Amino acid sequence: MKDPAKMESVIVGVFDDSQDLEEADKRLAAAGFEGAVYGAAFGAEESCEVAPVAVGPLLAPGFVPPDGSEERESGLSEIDAFRSHLADCHLRDEVIEAYATSYSHQGRFLVVRTEPECAKYIVPILQECHASRVDQHDFDALV
Repeated sequence: MKDPAKMESVIVGVFDDSQDLEEADKRLAAAGFEGAVYGAAFGAEESCEVAPVAVGPLLAPGFVPPDGSEERESGLSEIDAFRSHLADCHLRDEVIEAYATSYSHQGRFLVVRTEPECAKYIVPILQECHASRVDQHDFDALV
């Protein structure tokens, strides 16, 4: 049997609309969860800090797109930063490349690293906020 303390989940929500993405980020923050928000037009920026609720610790810092953000000069560096964040989440190379391809075509992502038992709170929020796709990746955490 696997030790729950050594497990982690990565939940990835893909959004077609930035307003839906922002709503999902706000709802997750209100529930005490933080994630990383990525979109080709804005990269990743720091979000407001929120104290987590007692459903379990989170493993990732929070990010939200800045209001009135300008396009970045180097789209390649944004994609590389996105790939790097996904690699830090220990996702498989083929999964990272599939997400990076979607990202390069104006995809918008919300990525949350957490304990598996917290996924049951996160996935419904993403679905209710009209994520076009929600994937949960569960695996042993590297300790």
